[in-house]
Formats: sequence, structure tokens, C-alpha cells
Amino acid sequence: MQPVIGMPQMGNDLFRKYMKSKYVQSLARAGASVKWIEVDDPKAASRETVGCDGLLLPGGADVDPARYGQARSEACGKPNVLRDEAEIQMLAAALDAGKPVFAICRGIQVVNVFFGGTLFQDIREAQQVKHMDFFSRARSCHPIDIHGDSLLHRLLACERTEVNSMHHQAIDALGEGLRVTAESGDGFIEAVEAADYPRLLGVQWHPEHMSRSSARQQALFDAFVRCCGEAK
Repeated sequence: MQPVIGMPQMGNDLFRKYMKSKYVQSLARAGASVKWIEVDDPKAASRETVGCDGLLLPGGADVDPARYGQARSEACGKPNVLRDEAEIQMLAAALDAGKPVFAICRGIQVVNVFFGGTLFQDIREAQQVKHMDFFSRARSCHPIDIHGDSLLHRLLACERTEVNSMHHQAIDALGEGLRVTAESGDGFIEAVEAADYPRLLGVQWHPEHMSRSSARQQALFDAFVRCCGEAK
């Protein structure tokens, strides 16, 4: 029986349907199906999460800076506070239940905030390479350096690789208990893991847009789904 991956509902307009399809296709290639979990009732969403074999936190709107003790700057997008709350509760439920968690783009930022970290509300003036490049989403935008003693290194089998990039925010102060396992050349955190939660991996790029043509990026979904199957 194939693993079922819980994902928070991202919306059903044409653009979001397209974005959702990339996650579904990547997980299907790995042998899993997706259960879209509505976010209008965060407590119900957390209960549904526990009924799934794993949780994937996808990209989306900026996290409300109030979640990490800051006022919202003009450069920060309008947050979806209901989705913020639902994803925080879904993440807590998944970790408490020992479910594998794969967090992508916004997802890694939610993870960091959950663990007490903060975010750069906008990195555009500080970046040295292009981090928001939607039109290059199916190919690489910049390299990242991967720490050798990490799950990410074992999965990708390399110390440096090229990734795409579609974000204008990034991790600032690292959440307690997290460790950095990859960085961009201009110093932004690109991946995190947690010693206390070995089934948690967060990445700042979007492997779902590269996975069709990149076996290395598809390997992230393959490993996640395999882990979810083993946890059933």
C-alpha cells in the first residue's frame, strides 16, 4: 500500500493548481499519494496530519513576522495567518507522532519559526546571486555547499550542487535544536536538519520543479517517501 503524504491546502486557483501539481508528480514518481488537508480548522488539520504517513510543508506566502516577534516591513508579503497557524499545528503533530517531515521553501521557514528562529523579511538588497527566479524554476540558478556530516549529503551524494530559487525571505536566527546543512555562496541557509528529529529535512529551494529532469532532486522525494513507508 503506497504511503499517503499530508499537505496543507494551498488553494485551487489556476496558478496554485499548477504549483500543487509539481509536488503531486514528484511524490507519485516516488510511489506516494497526496492528501490535501484544509487549513480553515487548524486543530482538525493537525488530527488529519497524524493519520497520514508523512507531512510535506510546501512553498507559499510569507510567514507572519508576528510569529517571530517582528513588525511586518513593507517588503514582506501579506501573510496567510490561518495557514500559518494550521501548519504550525500540523508540524507539531507530525513531530510528536514521529512522522517524517519534508519542508520546502516556505516550509523550511515555518520549521525555523516553529523552533524559535527568525527570518529575514527580504533578502533582495543583501543577496549576491538571484534567489527569486521563477522563470528558471526548472533549472539551476546558483550553487549550494552541503555539509558532509548530514542527511542531505547522504541523499545527494555530493558536497556541492546547483539548485533553483524562488524566495525573497530566508532564515536569519536559527531555531533552537536545528543545524544548518547547506548554504548558498552568499551566505543564506539552504537546508536544515534536527538531531532530535532525524526524519526532518528542510530545503530552501524547490526540488519539485527540477525532479522530472534531475535524478538528484527526485532522490529527495524518493528518500522521503521511502522513510514514510518504513514508518507506517
